[in-house]
Amino acid sequence: MFSIIIGICLAIGFVGLYNRAKSKNLKISWWQWAVTIIWLLCTGFVLKLIEGFIIEGALRAALVMGGIFGFLSIVAAVLLFRFVFFKSLSHE
Repeated sequence: MFSIIIGICLAIGFVGLYNRAKSKNLKISWWQWAVTIIWLLCTGFVLKLIEGFIIEGALRAALVMGGIFGFLSIVAAVLLFRFVFFKSLSHE
């Protein structure tokens, strides 16, 4: 059940990013969309990693691995939005 929720959230996130880029008339190239999709997939992987550890009963492992990979996902998100979406926004 949690897998479906993760998938729905990732799909809503991608559609939201696409609609925002379209409404702001941002010119985002294919490789920027590819990086965005890879980031979304990695974020989904982190969430599934945490879920898997919790199901196995390894709460400490879920906390440590979720903290490490979650932090990396947040850093990647900041860099992605800074260099892909805000860079495109400043050229208007």
